[in-house]
Amino acid sequence: MTASGRGSVRIGPISLFALVIILCLAVMAVLAVTTAQATYAAAERQASFTADTYANERAAQELASEVDATLAGVRAKGGGLDDALSALKGALPAGASLDGRTVSAHFTTESGRSLDIELEIQADATYKVTAWKATTLWTDDGAGETLWSGAAQTR
Repeated sequence: MTASGRGSVRIGPISLFALVIILCLAVMAVLAVTTAQATYAAAERQASFTADTYANERAAQELASEVDATLAGVRAKGGGLDDALSALKGALPAGASLDGRTVSAHFTTESGRSLDIELEIQADATYKVTAWKATTLWTDDGAGETLWSGAAQTR
């Protein structure tokens, strides 16, 4: 029998196939690392955003608690609206204001996340939440990440 009749395997095609497989695996590894890094960065941004939101919420809840405690003292003495308003004038922390029957405050963080609240003082020395609005200041810093340039823009 000759060498070609024995069914010997040539090393050339197998080496080429192995090379293609190794290249595919390398590309997949690079894509996996890149995706993991992008996911980590997005999670970090979301965590920062959430922490800022909770910081504003906590500050607003503390203000509402202080208003409630002040009004509870007025109610315990049997006071009405005028007593409640005069008690609140001296008890409001910095950053909060009293305009007529409305206590308002603006809380903000360095990231631009802010919370505006308004509490309306009732005649029976209680309060009602009339506004509790969370917003984010949009800043257009830099070019940012372009996810899709759009085929229509190239025409």
